[in-house]
Amino acid sequence: MKQAIKIADQIYWVGVHDFNCRHFHGHMFPISEGTTYNAYLIVDQQITVIDTVEAEFMDIMLERIRSVIGDQPVDNIIVQHGEPDHSGGFMRFMQEYPNAQPYASQAGIQIMMKQYFKEYPYQKVKTGDTLCIGERHLTFIEMPLIHWPDNMMTYIKEDEVLFSNDAFGQHIASYDLYDDAHGQEKCLDRAKEYYANIVMPYGDRVEKKLNDIAAMNLPIAMIAPSHGIIWRSYIKECLAAYHDFATFRSKPKVVIVYESIWKHTQAMAEAIAEGIGRSGVCVKVYKESQTNSAIIMKELLDAKAVLVGSGCYNNEIASNIAGFLNRLATCHMKGKIGLGFTSYGWYRNTAASINQKLQDAGITLIREESVMQNYTPSEADLDQLSELGEQIAALIRNDEA
Repeated sequence: MKQAIKIADQIYWVGVHDFNCRHFHGHMFPISEGTTYNAYLIVDQQITVIDTVEAEFMDIMLERIRSVIGDQPVDNIIVQHGEPDHSGGFMRFMQEYPNAQPYASQAGIQIMMKQYFKEYPYQKVKTGDTLCIGERHLTFIEMPLIHWPDNMMTYIKEDEVLFSNDAFGQHIASYDLYDDAHGQEKCLDRAKEYYANIVMPYGDRVEKKLNDIAAMNLPIAMIAPSHGIIWRSYIKECLAAYHDFATFRSKPKVVIVYESIWKHTQAMAEAIAEGIGRSGVCVKVYKESQTNSAIIMKELLDAKAVLVGSGCYNNEIASNIAGFLNRLATCHMKGKIGLGFTSYGWYRNTAASINQKLQDAGITLIREESVMQNYTPSEADLDQLSELGEQIAALIRNDEA
């Protein structure tokens, strides 16, 4: 029988591990070691559950609940977010516990109705509303569009636990539930990857919500998100990192993303990288079609510059690079500089098209002149591109000074 895991006095983790998950939210977010769908059980005068899990894993969640409460009824179910990885098991839960009172934000109620087409006696809650379940008081904190309109958190002041839903999540699939079992570096790196691939477009809202939480002056001993590990030792570091993520705080770093068939554009990318790297600025170089997209997005989050290269394919940008540029436009990046480059045969406008898309994504061009190479770059051409890399590195260092 699956067992609940105690995380505080009368508070239990009743989630599931999805060790086989390799693509989260479709192909847009490849992950390496699976994930968790976290749900939580609070045993008080009123027994309360926070969130459910993917529908296919609901039997496991129910086993974990029953390992603590046996045949007792559940009084409350908090629906923090209607996305199916958190709410997919809700209807099954209500079949098992038909008298449980569901709580959700106004947007959450609407989304649940539109997804599952069944009315339940939802109790609408908003920021600041409190639910007394006995010795404990649950306070609800809405966080709309981080990353759906209905997202909210739940805080227990007596235990100083913040159930943060998608905020502060990461993909670490382990029975070691706490951050300190994995180390600060790994936990923050995975949180960065999760933020970059799921939350990045909502930076303004994240920054405001972090400020709102700080203004509420809530003592927080534990942050329990809906994916990955629970924060208890590195909470301060996690909150500081999220502030940096939300404000696009950058490092002196350049990310180069390109596509190339006959290695002409590849040679250009590597020559520019050579100049940047030997100038003492960090540079990451990725062939888009051969790289996990989650890695690229994570590295872009705190990069100062992004350079994008593509050969010419039937008078167009390579389709995967075009898709990458379209994704950049959805991220609402701030404070970044960039430049397009191309190796072409007879159509000269590919780099200009890349530059336009970079500008559409809110990225300031390093220079107006397009970086173009007709067919194979000579050694002299490559030297000039390395010099361009040195110029870009100098620009970044001067900006950081």
